[in-house]
Amino acid sequence: NIFFYDNLGSIFNFSLTNRAIVWEFNFYKKKFKKFPIKINFQLKPDSLIAADNLGYFYSIDINSGKIRWAKNYGVPFRSNIKLTDRYIFSVNQDNKFYGIKILDGEKKLDLETFPSFLQSQQKTSVSIDKEKQNVYFITSAGEIYSINYETNVINWIYKTTSRSTDKTIDLFFSSPLLYYKDQIILSTSVSTISLNSLTGLMNWEIPISTYIRPAISKDFIFLVTNDGFILNLNILNGKVIWSKNLYNKSKKINLKKIGEITSLLLLSDQIFLTTKRGYFIFLNYKNGEIINYAKADGSGFFSKPIVVDKKIYLINMKGQIAVFD
Repeated sequence: NIFFYDNLGSIFNFSLTNRAIVWEFNFYKKKFKKFPIKINFQLKPDSLIAADNLGYFYSIDINSGKIRWAKNYGVPFRSNIKLTDRYIFSVNQDNKFYGIKILDGEKKLDLETFPSFLQSQQKTSVSIDKEKQNVYFITSAGEIYSINYETNVINWIYKTTSRSTDKTIDLFFSSPLLYYKDQIILSTSVSTISLNSLTGLMNWEIPISTYIRPAISKDFIFLVTNDGFILNLNILNGKVIWSKNLYNKSKKINLKKIGEITSLLLLSDQIFLTTKRGYFIFLNYKNGEIINYAKADGSGFFSKPIVVDKKIYLINMKGQIAVFD
């Protein structure tokens, strides 16, 4: 089944087997009808956990589509959601971190962090190390926190904006924060960095900025900027293995025609990119050379791609489910 939502806040459970909607649920009253709703999802075995840009957390039974509980925390949530067996973690637009109980939506912990005076539309980000029971998150003020979610103790804080730089920062942004083998990896408006997840000390840094989620495979990390610059790095030391500018290779592939890069995934032995204007681009992971590209959807993509059982699933700008082999 695929779970998705539209701009009016209606949530759908769509059966791929039957090619039909199982249920539709809308949590929002008529007074929010003209207000664009943005929702972050995470699935549990029996429930769908949601947080939105109105400040609500709620849980839906995935079989019946009925609400289990709902809580309003007053301020819009802007980060992704991360789950453990018992807790939900997210950050609101004022950079307040929340730990919520999955059972009933009650607050387990919260943490006021340094606010950002300029409001960005970019999401903040949360990641988890379940083995060590640590949660990591970055705020829109550029601070990375490590917290033990069982003891509620702050392990360390790293300020990405405190270092001297020649680059002028008008508004901070970052890619989604990734935890991988005792490393915290993310790209900010200044650079891409790797931190030791246990100490918060820097492992390496390169002067590349992107808000697109990196992809990791064993000892390699792949980065792409929205204007088409792609790199393959050694994840241990940040050394560049190869780099390419996609839009310099062909007059047929240019920023104006295909739009900005919006996502990056690794599919088997290929790098898979989507663009704002609905294009797919496939690259050789060994050298970044273009294997193929095509316009997949004329309306563009509303969602990021999901890959399951050798098929690519997206929601297009018309609210339709698009499926590709």
